Amino acid sequence: MTASLEGVWSPGRAPVHDTSLKVLAVIADEATHTLFSRVITSDELMLAGDLAEGIALAEAAAPDVAFIDVGLGEGAGLAMVHHLKALAPEATVFALATRAELESGAHAVALGGAGLFLLPLGGDEVLNALGSVRQRFGERALRIQLEQESARSARAAGWIARVAELADARDRSAAAQQLAEVFVEATGAAAGAVYLTVGERSSELARAALTGPLDRAPAYGTEADILDFARREQLVVVPLALRRLTAGHLLLQKEPGRSSAFPSVRRPDSSASTSRRAPLLDGLVKLLATQATTALALLGERERSTGGAAIKDPATSAYSFAYYVDVAGREIDKARRYGRRFTIATIVIEADASAAPDRPGEVAFWRTTPPPPPSSALNPGQVAEHLLRAVRDTDILARVEENEFHLLMPETAGLEAHACHRRMLARVAGSEKRAGYLPKGLLVGVATFPHDGQGLAQLLRIARRRADATKSSIVHRIPQDRRSIGDIFSLLVREAPAAEVPFAVSAPRSLDLPVADAVMLATSVVRNALRGGAVFILVAHHDGLSLGAQIRTLLGSPREDVVVHTLDLRSSPGCDDIEALCVLAEHGAYALVGRNQGGFVKGIHAADPLLADFLAERLGRAVGLRVFG
Repeated sequence: MTASLEGVWSPGRAPVHDTSLKVLAVIADEATHTLFSRVITSDELMLAGDLAEGIALAEAAAPDVAFIDVGLGEGAGLAMVHHLKALAPEATVFALATRAELESGAHAVALGGAGLFLLPLGGDEVLNALGSVRQRFGERALRIQLEQESARSARAAGWIARVAELADARDRSAAAQQLAEVFVEATGAAAGAVYLTVGERSSELARAALTGPLDRAPAYGTEADILDFARREQLVVVPLALRRLTAGHLLLQKEPGRSSAFPSVRRPDSSASTSRRAPLLDGLVKLLATQATTALALLGERERSTGGAAIKDPATSAYSFAYYVDVAGREIDKARRYGRRFTIATIVIEADASAAPDRPGEVAFWRTTPPPPPSSALNPGQVAEHLLRAVRDTDILARVEENEFHLLMPETAGLEAHACHRRMLARVAGSEKRAGYLPKGLLVGVATFPHDGQGLAQLLRIARRRADATKSSIVHRIPQDRRSIGDIFSLLVREAPAAEVPFAVSAPRSLDLPVADAVMLATSVVRNALRGGAVFILVAHHDGLSLGAQIRTLLGSPREDVVVHTLDLRSSPGCDDIEALCVLAEHGAYALVGRNQGGFVKGIHAADPLLADFLAERLGRAVGLRVFG
């Protein structure tokens, strides 16, 4: 049972005189037929001249009221009364009889008839009979309505009591989770998400709770961002506000195929000002929202008086997301004021992905170690411990959800973040006795300030998008038995057209260019990488016109912030004509590998950080060089 809002019509509230009845009249007398047709104008009338026709009409549509001449068929009409009650148990049956048939009429009443009328029949008698039935229907509907409202009131009292208990919750996250569950239960919504303000005067909101299928809901954003998301997803927005007190917003997703249960609840409009308040909410929804706002305010005051909210996640050694947002806000202020950089990383554990592959071809290898044994899914608690060992003491690791972590790396640029990314993957892989393997089910994406965004919400969106993109990386399709660069190149060329997300930015794309055009492409990539600051470049070098020669010419004299590895691959089997370029920059990554045959470079290229990292490590190993420390 869901909350009923004021002003919503229900069948029980229909006026008695508006109730339409189905009336069946089984009588052979033509004059009585005419009387029924003239008197019954607002109800559905079904006329039958004999018992067979009457039974057929009753079977086709169960009547609410029936008038039966018990004298039909030499007394068979009496049996019709009993038979009709079997066909339509809810029907009210009136017997019609002449003075000579009064005894049969009395038997009809004994068999379940509601009354007896003498023929010839009068119009007032018919209308009074229908009025009594209509009145009984109204009383029944009113009784059902009162029972429903009584049950609804009892449940509403329970919901109100649960919302009042939010002030005693462990912290704001626990209170928000309970609030989302109450609203989903009370409104019959399919899913709900609670966003709470980060600070007293802040317009930024952090997702504090999530229930149901709303996985795409952003973890953090400005009020405009959250309302824009709600508009795109056609969600219902319930403001958690009371006069000048604002706690946040509650987003509700209605059940598929169900009309909205909230006729006056705010639906965000991109053309409307985000500061404009929503219209008044109806009934119970408004009451729950205002009471929740008060309870959250009391909870916030309690946390301030006791020294603030908990800064540690109770299940792991990571920090809480509220503390993470607070530290990130201060870090953004310092970065803007002093021209510093910092990086955030989003680490997602896929709940449905196992830590080891079912088939050897489902995981990439980075070193020549034996295949890993099968194991269970990645454990968030263990992952958190390994991540903490891989990062610096000044880095902040926070747990956002059960399977999602955010890492804040102060004064860290893109290349340093990429090195941290590599350490995290190695640490988690090593924890599963899979040293050198890319852990299946662990997605990592990084974003750097100010290259990737000026605000925390934008950085988090980009980091999450990049983490999701790694799931479809072509690196995951490189089997363990491909150890040489030539074999890996052949597989990459074959697998590139079968990319899982072919239109993604990081998806591999086929390359077939003249050498001169390939050189122009490579130098353009390096120029753009140099614009962002520090760059790591690994390039294959050959005699004559090659990518390596042109890249070295472009770079000129050595630079402190540029690391260049120029590799001669001719000593590696099958690599005489391999052209390769791997670029790791502050604001992106790029990989190109192909064969120089007949003046054309044929291969693949992609803006995939996993592929760039993998190729750089494999190319370095091919010539006996450890390119990463």
